[in-house]
Amino acid sequence: MGAKKDKKYVKLNPLNMGFQFWGVVPAKQQAMLLKAFETLKRDMGVRWDSQLSEKEIFWLNVWQDEDDTEDDSDIIKIAEPKIAKALDKWCRKAVREYCEPHAILDGYGFVVNPVGSQQQVWHIDYTTDAAVVWIALTPFTDKNAVQFITLPSNTPRAVLEQLAVDVDEVEIETLARSVDYLTVQQIVAKPMSVFYMGRGTIHRGIANTGEDPRIAFYLSVHFIKDYEKNYPYNSESLQGSEAGVATFWK
Repeated sequence: MGAKKDKKYVKLNPLNMGFQFWGVVPAKQQAMLLKAFETLKRDMGVRWDSQLSEKEIFWLNVWQDEDDTEDDSDIIKIAEPKIAKALDKWCRKAVREYCEPHAILDGYGFVVNPVGSQQQVWHIDYTTDAAVVWIALTPFTDKNAVQFITLPSNTPRAVLEQLAVDVDEVEIETLARSVDYLTVQQIVAKPMSVFYMGRGTIHRGIANTGEDPRIAFYLSVHFIKDYEKNYPYNSESLQGSEAGVATFWK
């Protein structure tokens, strides 16, 4: 933490936003990802059906950086050491392959969108510095997938800073009045497709109106080592709290 050459605050940049398609996971790693998921699902037992019945998008966090979490109560460990070790090794390699240079892995696991879920609010993940690799384990369709927004390159700096203050919920109607235009897109893709969601991408999971749960694997990364020194918003805002955060979008 606190390296001398640590990056300063990464401001939102429309050129970083959006999804990039990086091909398909190699066959060997496909089998590993599916085995890891089936192992977790098996070990969850009745909890799996219970989670699905709540009809809310949920995370199965397999690993998170100990510096980014106070406890491991929300971690679901893979019971088979061989699979866990192989998955961890590949995830660290995948960060180098699919992410921008100097990305720091801070978590990986699975995200499930159950049938009958409600759409998420538009949001940016965690901070302006966060990016995510998404891998489809089941088809991403027009009935279950992720929508995202890209902004014009001339988006005013003040508008981008307003977005950065409260990343947990973005008021799109207000945003649309503040720019010349914005583009809303949705990912539709085959299983094992790999996408890189760039830093600051506004996105949401849509309601799953399909017939099966949508399963994705994620790799979460960031680029700043010391947020206390190099990020302009307080620790409460980083945890999703509005306490001490200025009010925007008036």
